[in-house]
Amino acid sequence: MTNTLVIQEKTQFSIDNFKLEVLSYLGQLRAGIHYFKVKIQADDDTAKTNNFGLLRVGACEGALKQEVELREVLSGYKMIGELLAKTTKDSVKVDWRSVEHPQPQKPEKPEIKKNFDQLESLANSAEPIFNEAEQNDEKSVVAPEDATDETNPKLTDGGAEIGGVDDSSLQPADSLKNLVVEPLDPSTTLRERGELSGNPVSVVETPQSCTTDATNGESEYLEEECYPEEEMCADEGDRKLLLLTYLPEDNTTLESWLGEDNSLESCLSITSQVCQFFRYIHQRGWCFVQILPQFIELGTPIKFFDLTGAYPLNEKLRSGLSENYAAPELAYGSHPIQEAMSSYTVGALLYHAIHKQPLSSTNQIDLKINPIPRIYQLLKIALSPLPEERFPLSQLLSLLVETRQSLQGTKIDWNVASRSTTGLSTSRLQNEDSYGIRQMQLSNSETFILGVVADGMGGMSQGEVASKLAVQTVLEEPIPAEFNTIEQKAAWLVSLVQKANESVATNVRDGGTTLSITLAVGRDLAIAHVGDSRIYLFRQGEMRQLSEDHSLVAMLVASGQISQAESLDHPDRNVLTKSIGSKRRLSDGYVQQLSRSDQNLSLALENGDILLLCSDGVWDLVSNAEIAQFFTHNKTLQTAVDEVINCVLQRGASDNATLLALQLSSHPDNRY
Repeated sequence: MTNTLVIQEKTQFSIDNFKLEVLSYLGQLRAGIHYFKVKIQADDDTAKTNNFGLLRVGACEGALKQEVELREVLSGYKMIGELLAKTTKDSVKVDWRSVEHPQPQKPEKPEIKKNFDQLESLANSAEPIFNEAEQNDEKSVVAPEDATDETNPKLTDGGAEIGGVDDSSLQPADSLKNLVVEPLDPSTTLRERGELSGNPVSVVETPQSCTTDATNGESEYLEEECYPEEEMCADEGDRKLLLLTYLPEDNTTLESWLGEDNSLESCLSITSQVCQFFRYIHQRGWCFVQILPQFIELGTPIKFFDLTGAYPLNEKLRSGLSENYAAPELAYGSHPIQEAMSSYTVGALLYHAIHKQPLSSTNQIDLKINPIPRIYQLLKIALSPLPEERFPLSQLLSLLVETRQSLQGTKIDWNVASRSTTGLSTSRLQNEDSYGIRQMQLSNSETFILGVVADGMGGMSQGEVASKLAVQTVLEEPIPAEFNTIEQKAAWLVSLVQKANESVATNVRDGGTTLSITLAVGRDLAIAHVGDSRIYLFRQGEMRQLSEDHSLVAMLVASGQISQAESLDHPDRNVLTKSIGSKRRLSDGYVQQLSRSDQNLSLALENGDILLLCSDGVWDLVSNAEIAQFFTHNKTLQTAVDEVINCVLQRGASDNATLLALQLSSHPDNRY
């Protein structure tokens, strides 16, 4: 004889090397599958001790078998929880009643006379009883007399038999005030172990009571019995498949997370991970079309402990599915499993996360989506009632990641300040310095700012023309289509300098200019530089020169022929070794970039960093340390620029002087 395994609360049994104690019944959360929370103890102590587990019991040929098949396909995949044990039992009884719940009490036995011509007096009865004497007149209410016939004894507490039937399930006498007494046809004869006298009556009970009708015939009358409802509490079958996994802690589950207030970025992050998992199994011929959030653990990575919501591609379900995360066409059960159903489940999860309520059959018809750019379009398409309109999983995953990146992190703003002066020299009546900026938004998270300073040289105002032409060429050049990598951006800067050089060399006779350019895309900084204008980075009170001085004096200092102090008064300090317009084509390496000093083409900027571009009329009279003093945190950017130029003027301003300052400001981007 086969031993039956009874699974209910407080029972203990073993599966493979694990001793289990059933703690609670979680429900029949999938058709034909019972879920239990258990306490796990490994027999050989090889596993964790005192862990909670998830035990599932179902048919050997049902969804649990499909999960085992899927786990074999996904063997070793990190986004599924470990299957601790799998076993088949020949005889299993699932009893989901709590052993602590009191059993329902049987109702008290009613006190009923076996002579139906009179009823026992009912205290506080609100229903009338009719006397035969007034059968043909208007009915009057009389009080029944107590029956004393020894042949009709009262029922004891233990109940009595009427016609050989146990009447223990009848309502107690106190509840008989819900009875409505109606007269029967006088031709009807009642017999109860002999002929009954008196007016025949029918006892009809209200919905709270049992129904008792008089019947015709010579056989003994049987009182109709009522039995209290009993809960169906057992599932007995031939063979059952049992699967054991760990049970994620409540505060780590997707279900718990959905009940919290989460940022939009977090909603997109979690949904992207779920979509990634769905895409992975779809590539292996399976589709997730429903989920149980309480068995999905959030972490790195996210983990699924229950895989019964996945089905092979093109399989037709035996019955319809109608759940919060299931596509509407699944309710009919006639549609084969398709990728679009997984896309719907991802969309339904994102909807729940953002709107704080799951989709239901009611709000599917009149779907209300918060007006959040990109999110609105994603949900509208992913939750379309027409499967062919939904995204493929790969496209949906890309859009989720892109949307998250567009909202992620910080927003970058740039504060700009500038000032230029002709100076005080009687031999320089024109300002041969030129400068400019170009600023644009490439995307929600990516800003673009280009700063340029040029110091022209040459007689008869040729220097002024050269510097303006160079700056104009740089600022008007379109951004190329391929502008993603830092190498592409650095190459574009060099091409700007080449084009500026060609323009000056072609259009300006006997004139030239320096050219210093900074390009910041997001936080990445790149530079291109020719001449002796300078590019500085001011960070946390310190000045750092990013550009080289392409001058004879700088070459002498670098070779050790003169000291830095001697260079300040050197007679050839204004002689340049490189400039724009001096030759038609610039050789490779002519343009300085950051890689010359940092071995990298770009530099990562930080919040509060200030980029300074200036002509030699500034740095020739104001030292780096003095410039740093002006750019203190308690001053506005424009105030600091003005103070530097004022200092230049106070010290004679023998040359044109130009200072352009760009300050990066980053802050959390809370926009949708």
